[in-house]
Amino acid sequence: MKTKFLFLIILSFFVIADLFPQTDSVSTDIGVITYDTLEVSNANTVMHSPKKAVLLSTFIPGAGQIYNKQAWKVPVIYAAAAGVTYFAVTNGKNRVKFKNEYYNRINGNTDDLLEDYVSYTNDGIYNLYNAYKSNFQLSLIVGVAFYLIQVVDAYVYGHLFSFDLSEDLSMSVAPCYIPSSSRSVNSGSLGISLNWRF
Repeated sequence: MKTKFLFLIILSFFVIADLFPQTDSVSTDIGVITYDTLEVSNANTVMHSPKKAVLLSTFIPGAGQIYNKQAWKVPVIYAAAAGVTYFAVTNGKNRVKFKNEYYNRINGNTDDLLEDYVSYTNDGIYNLYNAYKSNFQLSLIVGVAFYLIQVVDAYVYGHLFSFDLSEDLSMSVAPCYIPSSSRSVNSGSLGISLNWRF
């Protein structure tokens, strides 16, 4: 009984392998040349380019995300840019204001002093200048970081554009026949093909 069952399994390997051939082979003096029988037409296939996404995002922030079909990120990018710009401009103006106030006090120019800050000491004005200068520099660093992050985001999602994000996690097991490179007619090996899809 076991012998008949084993014989049927081996026979099914040969039958299935003959029903679904995947490659053709041509014998030459050098050996066997194997090639794929499936022809794919590339006439209508447009490749998605991560390089193009980076270039678009470099020159127009958010354009790479639109190219990657992620337009929902564009308002986030421009909201971050608006916030950083607001803080940079505000801190920059206050930095200049308190720098001029400090120089006016040091040089004895009492005509141009700010009325709201008359009660502040020179050290207090200088500390305000330093605080706004630090915040201005931090705003610039954060702005450059947001800019680089959106460029890197366009690059990464440009590579992942054709990546399958479905929840189809499966495995298939199928018998296979592996042809041998020798010239004998019935030489080859039996095997099992495991295909994971994730």
